[in-house]
Amino acid sequence: MADKKVKAVKPNSKVKHSLGSRIFDVCNVVFFIIIALIMLFPFWNIIVISLTGNAEFMSRPFILFPETPTLEAYKYIFSTPLFPRSYGVTFLITISGTFLSTLITSMLAYGLSKSTMRGYKFFMIYLLITMFFSGGLIPSYYNITKTLNLSNNLLALILPGTVSVFNFIVIRSFFKQLPVSLEESAKIDGANDFVILFKIIYPLSIPALATIAMFVAVGLWNSWFAAQLYMRNEKLYPLQLIIRNYVVRSAKPADMQNMEGLRDAAGKRLYLNETGVKMACAIASTLPLLVIYPFIQKYFEKGVTLGAVKG
Repeated sequence: MADKKVKAVKPNSKVKHSLGSRIFDVCNVVFFIIIALIMLFPFWNIIVISLTGNAEFMSRPFILFPETPTLEAYKYIFSTPLFPRSYGVTFLITISGTFLSTLITSMLAYGLSKSTMRGYKFFMIYLLITMFFSGGLIPSYYNITKTLNLSNNLLALILPGTVSVFNFIVIRSFFKQLPVSLEESAKIDGANDFVILFKIIYPLSIPALATIAMFVAVGLWNSWFAAQLYMRNEKLYPLQLIIRNYVVRSAKPADMQNMEGLRDAAGKRLYLNETGVKMACAIASTLPLLVIYPFIQKYFEKGVTLGAVKG
């Protein structure tokens, strides 16, 4: 009997969907587009108000698009020395605090990623206790102001949050997933722990380091409560405390007491939209993080899944 040739059946790459499935897909997409618009509208409303002049803002109860957009509010907040100065203070706190916290937390995590370390159980229990129990606000305030004498010192906004136990656990979990053979081969070549950490472990841990750095940076950038406790000099106020006092308490800083700083080309006084000025402050404080986030998003997406899969 002659052999029968079997023809390979090519799989159909196009999957046919039923009418009900296609209707569901369309409704699903429309639903999530509506949800996205609802979530984005408050932010869009803040932008619109910040670009709206005083006369238009007072005459229209609802503004979706300003008829005559103006940058008066942004010109005003950057024309006062207070706002650029507070920007600089916030950048200094965020950059230095993020670098210091990421460095110390990662070095601590690397040391305690080895269970053979002397005193391993003691240090782990000590750190976990601080994660669940706090000494309280009054002892912390006394420690910062009396023991360390850091009143009116920017170190009071940086040092207390240098080590985060949550970030320590995240980076330690990543370190424990790295092959032990990397360190063993490096030690055979004569490398010490510092060389292994900075030249081998850190380059392989960029997603984890970027993740905890993002956590720390966002926390420092948005922090205002510590500055309210420890800072008495307005020149040392970070941006968020300035905005918080102005927007929430309507307490204008000394540099913003008069709303008469700007005039048009003809020299006529401009009546600024005070609500627009507050919204401009909010946009100016949010914009740097929105600009930075896309550059580290790829590392952040990898880092948030640390420890999700066990080999």
